Amino acid sequence: MPQLAIRFLLVSILAVIAACATAGAGHVDAADDPLVASLQVETRPDSVHLILQVTNVSTSAVVLDFPSGQSFDFLVSRGGFEIWRWSADRSFTQALRTETLPPGETRAFDAAWRPTAGTRGDFVAVGRLTARGRPAEQRADFRLP
Repeated sequence: MPQLAIRFLLVSILAVIAACATAGAGHVDAADDPLVASLQVETRPDSVHLILQVTNVSTSAVVLDFPSGQSFDFLVSRGGFEIWRWSADRSFTQALRTETLPPGETRAFDAAWRPTAGTRGDFVAVGRLTARGRPAEQRADFRLP
């Protein structure tokens, strides 16, 4: 009987270890992520041009899993309140898709925000890659005079 109890205990311990090992399997630590994002904000007389660049800085290809046809998003906020989101008035295919970003390669995404006439002040722009498990996001402060 003691051998059966020991076997049960060992199987239970192994099950707990296996559960702990798989619990974080899909998690990507931002510090270890091979993707580096940069965001450029260019203010123009009638618009604000946003350019998000995502670079694979590793020596291996990175697989990007997208839950829809959307690859990126931009938003502009002021005082913590969102004023504009690029994707707000768009529709995207609802198909899962995968893209591969080779080592050292950069993908660029751009959009333009056209604020209403007379809009002035300090703003925050955010560019974000919408791939699952890839926290490639960048913020930039800008001012409309």
